[in-house]
Amino acid sequence: MANNEKRSFDALREKISLLPLKVVVQSKLLSKDVRDMISHDAEFAQLLFNRHKDSSTQLIYTVYDGAVRKRFYKISLNPITQSESSLPDEIEILASCNGLIFIEFELVRCYCVFNPMTGEHQLVSYPDSSPNNIEDIGLAVEYPNADRYKLVTVYKLEENSNLFYKFRLLSSEQPAVWREIQVRTISFLSSLVCGPHVYWGDSLYWLRKDGSVLTFDTKREEATLIERPEFLDLDYGKIFTGQDIWLGIAQGLLTLVCIFRMRIVIATFDSANRRWKNSRTLDNFVLDLEGSFKGCPVWIDSKQVSFLVQNPQAWHYDLYEYDTNTNVYENVAVLPIISTHMYCFHPTLASVHSTPYNDATVDQQTHIAAHLNDINRFIIEGIPAVVVEEDEYEYEYEDEDEDEDEEAGGGADEEAGGEED
Repeated sequence: MANNEKRSFDALREKISLLPLKVVVQSKLLSKDVRDMISHDAEFAQLLFNRHKDSSTQLIYTVYDGAVRKRFYKISLNPITQSESSLPDEIEILASCNGLIFIEFELVRCYCVFNPMTGEHQLVSYPDSSPNNIEDIGLAVEYPNADRYKLVTVYKLEENSNLFYKFRLLSSEQPAVWREIQVRTISFLSSLVCGPHVYWGDSLYWLRKDGSVLTFDTKREEATLIERPEFLDLDYGKIFTGQDIWLGIAQGLLTLVCIFRMRIVIATFDSANRRWKNSRTLDNFVLDLEGSFKGCPVWIDSKQVSFLVQNPQAWHYDLYEYDTNTNVYENVAVLPIISTHMYCFHPTLASVHSTPYNDATVDQQTHIAAHLNDINRFIIEGIPAVVVEEDEYEYEYEDEDEDEDEEAGGGADEEAGGEED
């Protein structure tokens, strides 16, 4: 490419990177060079990622209230607003990472990796063993450094095999293959804590009940443990609610938040020395009069950790963000309904490597596509789903023998369908 052509192309790349992401996707139609730049240029992907990340970040989550459909919420941060839609009860959002969302369709018995911005999706079969034996599934999206993703399942410790965690790994380059990985760990005295995993620095992290962290390096395919921080043993007074330790990313760093009766301790992970550093200790401002914390930290990658705290008089939640000018937490918004499992989402152009999926019928795939379209319209356009009555029988597998299930007192598929992970 001649110098003048390169300068013109660089100028075009700069202009396109400033456009809204929806328009960037449409710009692929301009020419083959532009399409290749948007789809395959790593430098452009990094530029686009950095420019749009902070301005378009959202929190997405569902709240189940016993109805047929869950309430599906998103909180936009610029400005802070809350919007509501709905999802069928059979759809579960399991993770969000670098523009991709990981979803489970329980009736169809499959997973789905979905990019709401581009509309691309990949259906993924369950691993061979029962989903009920899975502690958690981690989603690792390497975009914008590389345009691929991995899924990693962590299995419950088996009896008489307590020195091992079992993992299965699936790569977007081989979306039909779950590879089993078994590794020895340093300690086995506690199981995983329920809560979202964290992807940071090519590794997935799971907080354990004793305060240590299970780490799985997605490049080396190795698992290790980060020892519990020393400050957990200091006499700050534990609240023992089961919700006193959280793991997330704040200001680009792996961060641990510990709520004690008297103090809030925020620590960051020193990857070079593999230890936690106490970065800030605060007077506790989140406990109610009974000494309980009814709320959760809020993780937004580029910002300091925030807190959602229930207001006991109004029964809503106050959002506290850290003010760098005053060095204190300020109440910046009021939100009526929250969940402790909230996922940070920011749209990207991360690719989803779509391949044919043969384990679902045409009707089932149509059913999935319709709900993905609803999720796309709500997250990207802010348009809530229109509720339409559906017949569940349409999405059952064609080869299920219902008569045999009834004679056996309810088959394994029926039993598994009635359980939650």
